[in-house]
Amino acid sequence: MSPRRRTTGLLIALAAIAVLTLPWAVFTSRADLTFGPHEAQYRITADSRLTVDFGPLGTLLVPAEDYITLGLGLRVDIGEIPVSGEDRDDDRPAADPDRADDGGSGETGGGAVDALGGDVASYAALFSAPQAQVDQVVAGLLQQVLIRWSLAVCLLTGGLVGLAAVLGPQRLESVMRAFAGRELIGIAMVVAIVLAGLGTVVAQRPKPIAPDPAFDGTPLAGSQVTGRLGGIIDTAFAAVKDFADDNDAFYDQVLTTLRSQWNQRPITGNWSDRGMVPPAGIGGQDDESSDDAGGANEDGDANGGDTTAGDDSGGASDEGVSTFVYGSDIHCNIGMARVVGAVADMSGADAYIDGGDITMTGTSAENYCLDVLDDELPERLPRMMVKGNHDSKETTGHAKTRGWKVLEDSSAEMAGVTFFGAPDPRRTVFGSGPQLETDLTADQYAKRLAEEACDTDFDIMLIHDAAVGAPSLRTGCVDYALSGHWHRRVGPETFGSGVRYLSSTTGGALANALTPGPLKMNAELSIIRVDNATKRPIDVQIITVTPDQKVIIDPWVRFPSPLPTVAQPPEGEAGE
Repeated sequence: MSPRRRTTGLLIALAAIAVLTLPWAVFTSRADLTFGPHEAQYRITADSRLTVDFGPLGTLLVPAEDYITLGLGLRVDIGEIPVSGEDRDDDRPAADPDRADDGGSGETGGGAVDALGGDVASYAALFSAPQAQVDQVVAGLLQQVLIRWSLAVCLLTGGLVGLAAVLGPQRLESVMRAFAGRELIGIAMVVAIVLAGLGTVVAQRPKPIAPDPAFDGTPLAGSQVTGRLGGIIDTAFAAVKDFADDNDAFYDQVLTTLRSQWNQRPITGNWSDRGMVPPAGIGGQDDESSDDAGGANEDGDANGGDTTAGDDSGGASDEGVSTFVYGSDIHCNIGMARVVGAVADMSGADAYIDGGDITMTGTSAENYCLDVLDDELPERLPRMMVKGNHDSKETTGHAKTRGWKVLEDSSAEMAGVTFFGAPDPRRTVFGSGPQLETDLTADQYAKRLAEEACDTDFDIMLIHDAAVGAPSLRTGCVDYALSGHWHRRVGPETFGSGVRYLSSTTGGALANALTPGPLKMNAELSIIRVDNATKRPIDVQIITVTPDQKVIIDPWVRFPSPLPTVAQPPEGEAGE
């Protein structure tokens, strides 16, 4: 048999294997993801509907023609809620001198937690920002389909190669001759088998959905519930819908107020007399901005505040300053994620940096919290985070898959500025309080971090808890440190020989209260400008959102300069 005919036969065999195994891979793949607060398993069906199986309670049937093509559907088998109960507020050791000025500001989750309210908030998030959930499901299932398909093709191909080796060249050639000239017949057989299988699937499609009137006028219009779930769906769905509507209305108003006040925000903070900010007219703005009072640009900001506005590169500007939006402790408040995205866009920021606690317990279900924040940020804006105690390795691993830079005893450059940071050594979950995730004690971990800081060349430290970073500031190896965790703002102020700045909670996370939804306490977000020449923070502007939907944009506050090591105050007095 000629080499060309042998190659043709091999290609036909591979094509047949691929065609035959693809439907098997599609309809047998399973993806273990989440649905609201629940663990859930997803699989593809051929019934053109979304079937959410709640076990003994019944099922939710949703028409899927508008968002799943080719007559395919999706089945979701709902599992348990992975974490529930109460969380103790053990984050701040009372004997820690670096936290003596904390004033009892609570970490979210201290004391009793409204578990039912948290579940309602998780379900409501599916209404407020469903695309993040859709993207997660598509990515998870596609990955499983490709893995199973590749495995099937490799195994069957390997089996054929093994069979060829057993038969030997002469017997193999005899077999190939027996099939020679029958390639078209073989292809027709494969197509017939596939079409027969698809025909069987179509013939077994379930009867049409009988819409439940409870869903009229909602995103689930045309859906049906079965079993015991039908008896409680009106009350449960009304609670979820009301929560979602209240949440959307609250933050719609906040964003309207923010945008109306943006061009009138304070323009003080021009420190050009110290040579730290370029003169008016420099930094990417129109020359006419040099006529503005106080050196403000045409948007009403201090010079350099919007140096990268309109720059699609997402990288550092070659001009005088880099602008960072800094948030911390958002605790899955997807409404405030909208505010973070709006500020990052309007400020022309070069990057977004997060001080941790994006989630509430760091479960896989809460990857959704990071997804929503990621989707709200401008598409090509660089992102960086450090793990907080309410995050987990699952959280940071997921962030990496979304393109975030994660500081893990490491340094990374963002918009021309090099940051150094490490994950919080604790993991705090509801019901068990904080647990160390390292063999070191908290003090030993902080000491090791200080040693690493002295061996690393960087500009700014990013660490979730200021207490963990305090020894580093005292060594003289750290000039500037950004933190969160305390849920109240501190600084910018000198501490040790360096300067620290603590952001308050960007999610408005009040102790013993549900964070998602309309705010229960003030939420804060920071805009920080860094001198591109010295790589030192220049100033910070705080944006505060209040529970009564007010937006307060403070004047720019200058960062003090680090102290010479010899000028450090005695330990225990610095920054107190």
